[in-house]
Amino acid sequence: MKTMARSLRNALPPRGWLVLGALCVLAVVLALVTNAQYGPDSRIYLAWTYWYLGHPQAEAAQLSYDYLRDDPGLATCLTCWPADFQESFFTGPYAAVVGPRVLLPVLSAPFVALFGPAGMLVVPIVGYAVTILATVLLASRLWGPRWALVAGAMLLLPVYVSRWSVVAHTEGPAFALLALPLLVLPLARKVGRKQLIVYAVLVFLGMLNRQFAIALPVAVAAAWLLVAVRDRAFRNPWLPFAVWGNVVAFVVLAAQMVITPMIFGGEDLSLLQRLDELTLTYFGSAGIAAIPEVTWNIIRSDLLAVRYDLALVALLAASTVAVVRRLRSEISALAAGAFFVVSAFNVIEFWPAAFRYHAPIVPLLVLAVVALMVDLWGPIRRHPSRSTEAGPREPIALEQRARRIGRMPAHAVATVVSLAVLVPAVLSYRIWHFYSASMYHLAWSYRVLGFSPGDAAERTYAELHDKPFAATFCGRDSCFGTGSDWLFGHATSADPNLVYPVLSAPFVALFGDRGLIVVPVVSFFVAVGLLTFFTAKRWGALAGTVTAVVFLVCDQIVATSLTGTADMLALALGCALLFTLPLDGRRGRRALVVFAVLTALLLASRAPAMAFVAAVGTVWVLTAVRERSVRNVWLPYLAVASGLAVGLVALGQVATIADARYLGSLGKGLGVLVRIDGTYLAEDAVLCSVLVLAVVASSLGALRDPMAALALGGIVAAVVLEVASGTPSGARAFGPVFPLILLSAMGMLARLFDGLSPWNLPVPDEPDEQLVTVSDQVPAA
Repeated sequence: MKTMARSLRNALPPRGWLVLGALCVLAVVLALVTNAQYGPDSRIYLAWTYWYLGHPQAEAAQLSYDYLRDDPGLATCLTCWPADFQESFFTGPYAAVVGPRVLLPVLSAPFVALFGPAGMLVVPIVGYAVTILATVLLASRLWGPRWALVAGAMLLLPVYVSRWSVVAHTEGPAFALLALPLLVLPLARKVGRKQLIVYAVLVFLGMLNRQFAIALPVAVAAAWLLVAVRDRAFRNPWLPFAVWGNVVAFVVLAAQMVITPMIFGGEDLSLLQRLDELTLTYFGSAGIAAIPEVTWNIIRSDLLAVRYDLALVALLAASTVAVVRRLRSEISALAAGAFFVVSAFNVIEFWPAAFRYHAPIVPLLVLAVVALMVDLWGPIRRHPSRSTEAGPREPIALEQRARRIGRMPAHAVATVVSLAVLVPAVLSYRIWHFYSASMYHLAWSYRVLGFSPGDAAERTYAELHDKPFAATFCGRDSCFGTGSDWLFGHATSADPNLVYPVLSAPFVALFGDRGLIVVPVVSFFVAVGLLTFFTAKRWGALAGTVTAVVFLVCDQIVATSLTGTADMLALALGCALLFTLPLDGRRGRRALVVFAVLTALLLASRAPAMAFVAAVGTVWVLTAVRERSVRNVWLPYLAVASGLAVGLVALGQVATIADARYLGSLGKGLGVLVRIDGTYLAEDAVLCSVLVLAVVASSLGALRDPMAALALGGIVAAVVLEVASGTPSGARAFGPVFPLILLSAMGMLARLFDGLSPWNLPVPDEPDEQLVTVSDQVPAA
């Protein structure tokens, strides 16, 4: 116990563990909110758990049926409860598949006895938490606490990974049984017989959890082969792990195929025969000839699924680059080997699984990406050469002459630009490009071009009435009124301002309704560039790169802003305003003038931009408290922002083009508002993590840090304004002040990162006895 506590302290200081713990709890909570906790497989695992607790088979199956028959996770399963389920759950195909997977039911049995069927969730959640611990410990051993923090955060953000942590399936334990063995492999440590025995036991347990666990032993064999070829060393530290791990795995697999029919009354399940039957049914071919079609179907289906998780898309892209660039790395061999084995299993299983089968190997993908980051940013800065990851390493202070583009190294710019191109490409195939607000923007664009109200309304109807938003929200064209002024006669028509329509008018003239997308796309790239530059100038190039990446994978922010609305324009204006604020002391008159112009444009772009004025007011108040003077550097900025806001509100009372009459429905539908917004936000773990970290950072540092004070005022004001409007808007409520929120969170992480040790000198575990390899036992020819 003392050794474990010491290892945890060495891996990360308490603040780092606190951040990762909060993110882990958040990931589990979000998965509980957004995902069903039971699936079709859960009914079998629960029935077998009851059987292991001593219930007769028929009674165990009935108990599973009584609890899960109305569960949302099984609502679309038409074959989950056959007429003979009380018998068939323990014989035939069910026994052949679930019988060998004894680990989850056995481990869950005491918790089901204590908590009922909900106890099935304990082991998966614990397995997920153990995975985080193991990954952080290994990353700290390899590269130090700084990069351990990065690895832990990177593992927690993809929702297609975290959602399996709260499902009563084998994925949770599979996470842990892949991550834990990595700690005893020859990665920055010397290994002995004890580590080999622990590894073999963990492989054995993994095979009792699910057959896909064979991916790890095969991946270790790939690492051995890489080092054998790279270093011309057949007997390298990976050899015993490769041999004994695969021996244990394949012996257990063979024993399961033989013993399962004998013990559990199952049947000999031939996956290849099943694959032939399915390929003949669906593709008209069998055997090797069907493999390309099956493979492409799985790739296409999985890509269509993971595009809803931008964090996972970024991780997959980065891991691909990492493996290719670091081909001589053992970690790359592990990641690539595990990925290809799981993919092969997936092909044999035939059915696309929406990344479910690959989820447990994500720790290896994360480690591959972090290894690339260390090569580019850390103290090693070299490609793997001879066993560079097999034994303990000393930090090498090598200066890397990286080509620079402005303040950023070329590889950082390449990362941001590549992801900035990838994200819109991914989103373009899954989001609506027009919403109800687009009607007003398009109509006013036509008015700016000189069309009469009637012609503008007619053109707007002709171009938008058949869009998906109209079919979903408008019913029988209820969104579209009659007459020549129905789009121009009321002030609360989704921010009908002139800034966005004026900017869009030339593009609408050229491209019609598609012209509305030009300004948001340009604003998107401008926002990415401004955020990157501002953060790099303030906290360094690495912070700038990470901030840009986090912004790009905030799904709900980017997806709702890359549409025919003023959202992304307002966000880009908010980014530009950062450069005019007196964050580090008094600024000149020119900065104040630019601030006034940008604030006027922001307030005239979106009504929720009033939250930015509140943010400036908050930092002025807190600065006055700290300095005991109301005449501080923020007073002129508050005066300008407040004057512009009051003027716009006054204008909104007489001119319907300026939608500033926002307050008048306080508390309207508050329960609906919370429920709908909560659902939207919970789907984006990255955005929720940013919001949570920003709330913590702004609450703790508001009196000391102007950025924290701005974020605090922006968050509170955005929430109050949305409640006042009574209209759910999800992440859109935070759009105009999101740059403040993001930078507050990233500032806290940057300070934490800088406070961590850049390197942990590994303390190798001396083997208690000489490791005997297989080759040692083979006499020479």
